[in-house]
Formats: sequence, structure tokens, C-alpha cells
Amino acid sequence: MPLILSLAFALMGCNRDEEVTYTQYNHEEDSLAVEVGVAELLASVDIDLHSSSGEVVIGSASVDPGGGPIGTEHEVVVIISDDYQDDVDRVSARLSSPNRSEDEFELDQDSADEGYYKTILQSVGDDGEVRTDTVTVRVWEAIPDEDDTESTTEGT
Repeated sequence: MPLILSLAFALMGCNRDEEVTYTQYNHEEDSLAVEVGVAELLASVDIDLHSSSGEVVIGSASVDPGGGPIGTEHEVVVIISDDYQDDVDRVSARLSSPNRSEDEFELDQDSADEGYYKTILQSVGDDGEVRTDTVTVRVWEAIPDEDDTESTTEGT
């Protein structure tokens, strides 16, 4: 009989919807400015990423090119330092554009380097529109729940 109860509990545990709670690991102001609608491709823009207190450098982020005409594809790369890779579970980029809504994009983790994340964003806009967009890098750490087995989603 104990075996049947163990199997029943195991099956109930497998059927639960498990979501993960995340907290932002880096400083909220880790952002890059990207020029959209300019005539020429601009040099990449780079920043150091900081811990939540802003005191410790935990990695770097870049957008290449740092500006260009409407339709330009911009490569967003985040590299987390070796000392902090085990703390990071995902990376996203929040795109803010004047007179437009904010969008959030997940970066893909490289299969061979757990500290390397990348995505491609394409600038959009109206003919003749020139603006400065802000790409805010958000580094996320998963927070285990009390059981270490089940939690809820917070943030994006």
C-alpha cells in the first residue's frame, strides 16, 4: 500500500503547473541609447552591467550597430561574467521608444557559453522619423519557493 501512495503523490506533483518567480539581478538603470532613423550605420554602443546596488560589475551589454536607418537589424549581446553566470537564469531587453509602447524581448542563451545571450531587434518607424530608443537590459535570477519545487511568475 505505501508504494501506491508514493506513486499517487508523485503523479500529483507532476501534474502541477510550475511557474518560476524571477527577480531582477542587475541595476534597473542598465540601459543603452540607440539612434533610429539616422542616415548611416553608427558604431556599436556598450555598457557595463551592474549588480542591483550598482556597485559591482557583473557583465556587459552591447547593441551593434548603435544606430541606423529604419529597418536596421541591431544585434543585442549580453555577456555575464564567469563569477555571476550561475546566478543568472534569463536575460531580457526592454525597448522604449518615444510615442510608442514598451516591448520586452527575451535573449537567447548560447548553448556553448552559459554567460552569452543574444537577440536581433529590427528598428521600425515612419518615413523620415528620427528618434532615440532606449534598450534596458534586464538580468533575471530565479527565486526558489519555500519548497524549492513550486513558485509563481513575477515580472517579464
